[in-house]
Amino acid sequence: MLKEDTRSFGVVLERRPSVSKWADFAWKVVAIIPDAPATGGWREMERDGDRVRYIIAPFAVTLHYKMVETYDANLESSEPSIWAALEEVSSQDPPWKVQGVTLDPYQAQSWQEAGEGLVEKLPMPEETLAWFAGFLKQAPEAPAFRKRRRDSVKVEEQKFGKEPIFSPLGRRVDENDGQL
Repeated sequence: MLKEDTRSFGVVLERRPSVSKWADFAWKVVAIIPDAPATGGWREMERDGDRVRYIIAPFAVTLHYKMVETYDANLESSEPSIWAALEEVSSQDPPWKVQGVTLDPYQAQSWQEAGEGLVEKLPMPEETLAWFAGFLKQAPEAPAFRKRRRDSVKVEEQKFGKEPIFSPLGRRVDENDGQL
């Protein structure tokens, strides 16, 4: 019974000339590679004319048994996916920093809703799919949701002729002028 399992991934980023007059290049995550060796930053993988591919690794993905329901949503979809989120950093080349890699569709959705950077959805590699499904088979069932109950509230007792600040009768009104 695994409660959590971690695996590392590499992110492959591609730079192409842009068709837009507003940008010189178009950037896209084209692959996420399981168990990629550490690169120590962006490293050029291949160059084909104006198209350049870079890789950066490692980025850890930790599966946790309490998130089994969200993982099931990914696995039961028509195309199980893996997501990478990158944020723009103009001080380096390539100008992107990997924010994270995830198999959780809800975390990917929150990255997309932020509306900043680049979030790419890619098909899950077969090797990763086998690891992912194996974890879900071995993981204990997620704990059932328990709604927290409120503690009972102690109402301040009236002492020494003083009315409590928070009266169970509501706001107090001065009988002479109708003010609080």
